[in-house]
Formats: sequence, structure tokens, C-alpha cells
Amino acid sequence: MPSKDSASQAVTIVDDEPLVLDMLVRAARSWKYRVQTATNAEEALMTLERQWTPIVVTDLNMPGQGGVWLVRQIRRRWPKIATIVITAGQDSDAAVKCLNAGADRYFLKPVVLDEFHHALDTTLRTCQLQHEHDCYHDRLEQTVRRQTRKIHRTFLSAIDSLVRTVEARDHYTSGHSLRVRQYSLRLADALGLDKRSGKQLSLAAKLHDIGKVGVPDVILNKPGLLTEEEFDVVKQHPVIGERILAPIIRNLNILATIRSHHERIDGRGYPDGLSGTTIPRLARILTVADCFDALTTARAYRPAMGVEQAAGILEDGAGKQFQPEVVRAFLDRALPALRANGELIQNLTNGLAVFPAVKSPFTFLIAD
Repeated sequence: MPSKDSASQAVTIVDDEPLVLDMLVRAARSWKYRVQTATNAEEALMTLERQWTPIVVTDLNMPGQGGVWLVRQIRRRWPKIATIVITAGQDSDAAVKCLNAGADRYFLKPVVLDEFHHALDTTLRTCQLQHEHDCYHDRLEQTVRRQTRKIHRTFLSAIDSLVRTVEARDHYTSGHSLRVRQYSLRLADALGLDKRSGKQLSLAAKLHDIGKVGVPDVILNKPGLLTEEEFDVVKQHPVIGERILAPIIRNLNILATIRSHHERIDGRGYPDGLSGTTIPRLARILTVADCFDALTTARAYRPAMGVEQAAGILEDGAGKQFQPEVVRAFLDRALPALRANGELIQNLTNGLAVFPAVKSPFTFLIAD
């Protein structure tokens, strides 16, 4: 959009009658408008392509396509250009068509210069106000975007701290979320996930156990088997996690992945008893990564398993607990890649699967 000063001097006048065109040009210039002209609709479009103006004044009946066609073309190509139509009194129906096509004003022939002056100035003022409104709106949107990003960063940093707090309650699962994220990303590569889905999976993996903040320590760190009532409490942590994150993470796919990461292909999982492809795809991927890390790290109630033993359990669970294609991709492609890159070094003494430090997913994703 031109500046206010340049807009106050720019108008394109289109008329095939030389005397009328000359009169309108002289008048507009006397009122300090910069003027360019055309004698038909096609020429007017070429003129506007070379030099855009905020106002176009056009005759209705001209050789070629005519005023209605010109108004429609201007509205389609340059929606912010204001158009004024000049029409004879008997062409009132055509004038209505012009207004329906997007014209802002019209006035009748023979042209009264005072009416022409008033139409130009009124239209110009409308253009200026619209331009000011658009600039204000753009600045406001930029401010909102900056503040939204700041709020998201602050909130996600707090969530990151909460993840660390949750894992600090149980030293056996320290680093679990980061490891699951790493395994999930390798698995995403093996499955050929697109970049957007990979980012969503990364964030879901980092936050998948956030709901354990609602599980009492006495249950979370119990060295023996859980009672049925205690396990019912544990089974609520995906729901709690979804509830904690829902106010800030607007992406329903991420929330559904967190909620469903303990569902099973055979429908015997929790919290909703989903089965097969009714389980969100990212949750089916996350489940395999989550289970593998759980198996290869020591817990209060059992020591860590070896990688090969854990791989065997994943294979046995394919088609029952896990989607077979995901298990195959993890064992055939993701796991070898983790080993080759030194990202999987199992320490059987303390049961921890250790890999190099990775950046937080919050550095590249804000709940899109």
C-alpha cells in the first residue's frame, strides 16, 4: 500500500471519450492528484500493472470488455484498489452490477465536477483509513505473535522443569523421557515420517509421562507388584498428562498421542481401551519406544533387561501390544542406527541406557 502522501496524489482515469477524459484529468490535477489514463478496460489493466494507484475512475460503457469487467478484474488482482464508476442515467441496472462486482461508488453523466471532487476525496479518505487500519492490524498481530511465543516458551520451560521434577521422584526412571524421545525420533526416521509429524512425536515423547505428577510416591516407587487399586491410579497418568497440557498445547494430535501411549493393538490397553488403527499413529510409535526404554532400564521392582531380551519381548508383543510394522522398523532400522551412532550404550551395572545429550524439543516446536 502506498504511503498516505503518495496515495493522496494517485488516480487512474479510464474513459473512451477524449473530451470527458480531458475534463476529468484537468480537474483531478487541479485538486493535486497525480493522474494516469487509459481509454479502455484492457489498457487500464496494463497501466495498473506498470503503476499501481489506490483509486480508479472508470466509464461504464467502453469499447472492449467494459466497466463491469474492469471492476471485477481490479477486485480480483488488486483488492485494495477503490473503484468509482461513471454511468449514464439510463444505465442504472449496469451501475448496480458494478457495485455488485465490487465498485465502491458511482455517479451519473453528465459529470458534475463538484460531485467528482467529492467522490475522489471521500474515496481517498476511505483508502487512507483502511491503510491505517491495516497497518495497525499488522502491528497488533506482530505484537500478539511475539507475546504468544514468549508465553509458550515460558510455559514449556516450566513443563520441562516439571518433567525433571517428575523423574527426580524416581531415580530409576531418570532421563526416561529424553531417551524415549531419542528412540522415537530414530523410529520416525525409519518409518519415513514427515517433518511436522516428527516434531509432534518429539514433543509428545518428551511429555508423555508428565501425568505421573499425579501419582503418589508410595505407588510410583513401590518395589513390589501393584495391587489392582494402585494400578488403577497409575492408569490415570495419561489422562492427567493430557489435562495438564491441554490449556497450552493446541495440537490435538500431540494430546491424543500422550493420552494413548499405553493403548494396545488388541484393545487391552488404557485409559480408553482403543485397538488397532483407532489408536493414533504417533501413539503406536511412541508405545514401542517407551516400552523398549522401560525394559532396558532398571526399575524398583526388577533389574534392567539386555537389549536382545528386550527386542525379543517387542517381537513377541507384535500384533498384540504393538503394531507389527512399527516393531519391525524399530528392530531392523532404528535400533541399528542407535547403535551405529553411539546413542545406545547399555550399562548393565545400573541398568541405564545412556546416549549423548540432546537439545530440548522446545527449542524448535511451540505446540503448532
